[in-house]
Amino acid sequence: MRTFFLILFLLIVVPITALLFISSTPVVTLPQSLTALGQSTPIAIKVSDPHGIRSAVATVEQNGSSYKVWDMQQPAHRLRWKGGVADTTYTFNAGAKITPQLKDGKARLIVEATSNDFRAKTVSAEREVTVVTRPPSVSVDSDQHYLYLGMADLVTFNVSGYASESGVRVGDEKFRSWPMPGGKPGLFSLFAFAWNMPAGTPPLVYATDPAGNEVTGQMAYQFPERTAKVSRARPSTR
Repeated sequence: MRTFFLILFLLIVVPITALLFISSTPVVTLPQSLTALGQSTPIAIKVSDPHGIRSAVATVEQNGSSYKVWDMQQPAHRLRWKGGVADTTYTFNAGAKITPQLKDGKARLIVEATSNDFRAKTVSAEREVTVVTRPPSVSVDSDQHYLYLGMADLVTFNVSGYASESGVRVGDEKFRSWPMPGGKPGLFSLFAFAWNMPAGTPPLVYATDPAGNEVTGQMAYQFPERTAKVSRARPSTR
């Protein structure tokens, strides 16, 4: 009887243990730049597994609900699998256009991948993202701004919708916004015109959302011409 169990152990348990031991574990890498989902945001994920992957699925979770946005399937190889499979990049789109149930606000993107070998190990990678279904909008104060090179000015404005950054852009320079003091609604930005800024460069109020959408608003401004005062010395009479 002992011989029987020993043979059974050698024929079944040892091979299964060996298959489990040499099976691999996939690695899923999400792009560092992924922070938001717009209407249809392209996402490129990298999957590393020397045996390849059998399946992969991407879901977005928000407010207790889960929505599948992408999946792929490959023929299963439990006993005879591939070896030396190169890293693979998969690209898909996710956002409110594909999943209308998504609302503006926080969500979580989860990507799962299953190795294509005996153990079929499944791993996941996830990232908190912000869903942005529409770009922000800006409304700028109606004050008249008189602008001179080498001087600074202040503008107030309001941003509607979700914005991750806002302020004033003058040429290639940006000046961030700040909340109005005293709990008043709106934002303000203190911006400047460098002495070497091309004359007539328009100042633009801007707002950007995490999906990369940018909107701008125009303030009322003028570039008054400076007139130099010339003093003429009177000839002295003696």
